[in-house]
Amino acid sequence: MSKALIRYAGQPMSKRRLPTMNAIRAFESAARLLSISEAARELSVTPTAISHQIRHLESQLGVKLFDRSGRTIQLTNHGSRILPDVTLGMNYFAAAFDDTYDSQSDNTINISTTREFARYWLQPRLGSFYERFGQYNVNIFSSEHCVDLDSNEIDIAIRYGEKNENDDSVYLFQEHYIPVISSALLQTKEPLQDINTIAGKRLIDVRWERSDLNAPSWKRWFELAKISSYKTFQRMSLDAYNLALDSLTRGYGAALLSRTIVESEEYSDIFARIEGPILPGYHYRLIQNKSKSRKISTKHFVEWVDTEIH
Repeated sequence: MSKALIRYAGQPMSKRRLPTMNAIRAFESAARLLSISEAARELSVTPTAISHQIRHLESQLGVKLFDRSGRTIQLTNHGSRILPDVTLGMNYFAAAFDDTYDSQSDNTINISTTREFARYWLQPRLGSFYERFGQYNVNIFSSEHCVDLDSNEIDIAIRYGEKNENDDSVYLFQEHYIPVISSALLQTKEPLQDINTIAGKRLIDVRWERSDLNAPSWKRWFELAKISSYKTFQRMSLDAYNLALDSLTRGYGAALLSRTIVESEEYSDIFARIEGPILPGYHYRLIQNKSKSRKISTKHFVEWVDTEIH
C-alpha cells in the first residue's frame, strides 16, 4: 500500500481532492490494458471519449501519464506510479457496492448485443419472454463493439462475428443478406426477376461500424450473380441500417438487408425480393458472464432464446 493510501486509510476527510470519476475510469482501463481502443470497448464508449478524459486528467494533474507513438501508448513514470493504487481503489469501490448490486440484480438481466439484433430480433420477441417470466427486468445495451464480460455488469452478450468452435459461445444462427426493393415502388410484392429493370434506381450499400468484418456489398452480389451491369448503376453508401430502410421506403433504390430484418414482422410485407444470390454473413453467438451464470434469471433467458430459435 502506498504512503498516500496509508495516510488516508481510516481517516475521515472533510474534502477529498479527486478528479472526475470518468477520467479515473478511463485512465485505469487504458493503463491496465495499454490500449485506448480496448479501454473504449471495456467501458462501452468511443476511443475519442477515452482520449479526451485522459487529456483532461493530465491537465488537472499537470503531468503526462502516457507516452504516445501512433496508436501505441506506454505509461510514463507518473502513470506507472499511480496505476496500482488507482486499480486498488477501483476494486475497493466495486467491493463496496457488490452486496447492493447482488440484492437488486437477481431479477434483472443485462443484455449486450448489436443494434440490429436488439431492434429486429430481440425486441419483437421480448413480449413472449415477459409472458413467461413477468418477474424479470431485461435491460438492453446495444453496441457494435464487444464488452469485456470479466469487468462489466453485463450478464449475457449476444455477439456477431466469425465462428470459433473452440470458444464457450452458444451459436444461435448464421445471418444472410437478401437483395430487396420497396414493394410500393414495384407496385407488387412479387419478386423482381431482373435487377436491370430498375437501372434508374440506386444500389444502397451499408458501411459497418466494425472494420474487422466484411459488410455485404452489391459489387460482390453482381459477381456471384454473374451480371455485368454493376457499373451502370448509380450508388449510395450509408453508415446505418435505419438510413437504408428509410431510403428503401422512399424509393431511392435497392439494398442488401439481413434476413433478420427482411423476415421481421415489421418489414415482411414492405419489401420485395430481387431474384439472385443471397450473401452469407457471420454468426450470432451467445456468451454468458461466468461469474453470473448461476443466476436463475440468466438461465431462464438462455433457455428462452434457445426455444425461440429452435
